[in-house]
Amino acid sequence: MMLLGSVYSFVLMPLSAPDEVLHYVGAYELSSKMLGTPKPLYDHDGNLRIRKEDTEIDDWSGDNKPNEATVFGMFIQREQILERQEAGFFAKEGGYGYTLQKPVSTTPFAYFFPALGFSFARLISASRFTLLYFGRFFNLLFFAFMGAIAIEKMPFGREMLFSISLFPMTLELVSSLSYDTFILALSFVLLSIVLDYQHREEKLGLKEIGIICLLAVLLSPCKMIYSMLFASCVVVSYRRFSSPLLYFFAIFAVGLSIVLGVLLVNFDSFSRYLRPQADTVNVSDVVGDGIVQETYNRRETFAQPDVFVKILRNTFMIKGKEYLLTMVGNPLGQFDTRVSFPEGLCYLFLLFPFATAILGEKKAIRKKTLNIAQRTVFLLLSVGLVLVTLTMMLFAYTPKRTDYVLGVQGRYFIPVLPFFILSLVPLGLRGKKGEKLARGILLFQILANLVFCIYTYCTLFQS
Repeated sequence: MMLLGSVYSFVLMPLSAPDEVLHYVGAYELSSKMLGTPKPLYDHDGNLRIRKEDTEIDDWSGDNKPNEATVFGMFIQREQILERQEAGFFAKEGGYGYTLQKPVSTTPFAYFFPALGFSFARLISASRFTLLYFGRFFNLLFFAFMGAIAIEKMPFGREMLFSISLFPMTLELVSSLSYDTFILALSFVLLSIVLDYQHREEKLGLKEIGIICLLAVLLSPCKMIYSMLFASCVVVSYRRFSSPLLYFFAIFAVGLSIVLGVLLVNFDSFSRYLRPQADTVNVSDVVGDGIVQETYNRRETFAQPDVFVKILRNTFMIKGKEYLLTMVGNPLGQFDTRVSFPEGLCYLFLLFPFATAILGEKKAIRKKTLNIAQRTVFLLLSVGLVLVTLTMMLFAYTPKRTDYVLGVQGRYFIPVLPFFILSLVPLGLRGKKGEKLARGILLFQILANLVFCIYTYCTLFQS
């Protein structure tokens, strides 16, 4: 993952990943708080102060449009590649400017590692490109470390988890500044710990409960929708605990951790969603041209369940293929069609996690598997998260009189994909031959990613 992520980070320019410029500002803000500079942290309009060296990042002068703020890497161009290659390691400018970009409102833990990279780069007076790559590298390092823990803890399905990590979309996200890196890493660790708890021989105690609670505090506030992943904890039988009382305490503790984490970070947005004001109207700027439109109203929509079901049906019919392709990596970047993993390979990559789950390491499985009830929990969790995601984006982003949900991308469903696969497939059926075939699939994915990156870089450089 470190090797492939580094290659992706080099080929796909800094700030080219989905919403990466917003995550860049969030990490920069946290880095400034870590360092205690500059003072004041914001100007009189509330804009974040940044180094003068870094103002080119989200207001690139190479676009020859002085009145437009072009984000570097938003559209990968040959001029930007040359500029990056010619840049030095250390900063050439002093002083401070500011950015008009606003950070994402989320838990600061989601930006801790890229902010750590930024802080180190600023301490040594690194250039803007060095700063971006330090942030990206620390984010990638975090995912690789947590992914290694997840695979180590998994009693089965290790190859499946690694196969999903080798999706081009996954590699793009974890090699960027996106907080999706944080979400993916913790969701994978959560799955591995839940399965480990269910199949380990030792009884579970306060330490094991504390680990799940820590994950709940970290993951839930990042994107509230992923709090649903902790419903997977119910597959751990009460017999695995040293006493039934401890089992009920664990349920209470995990639930309380989720609630406290969400309320501490997202109290305002959470309260507005639960109890909207009578005169409150949600609006959305769908195309980013400053024209806002009223979105669907929660009460009105639920009062017409047939309309709601019709919208969901239309969404799957119209956008279903797009969700599958964007989950794998077609297209990548800011929906840049020049940076698209081949459609045929996308469908093949979608099959690989299922295949590796079936063919994967049998020695690790022994008699460990999931029963019907546990598979049902994982399946309901997967379907529920997809439906809740669509429902939330219907109310938050989709203008009225639009007959399908807007604003949803396939990458939103990657964290729940392992749960969905484990709910459906038989595990480890083919013994040692299956293990070799599963590893062959993983090798093919690695080589396909490398060839794609080489081809993409050559194509972009010559365009």
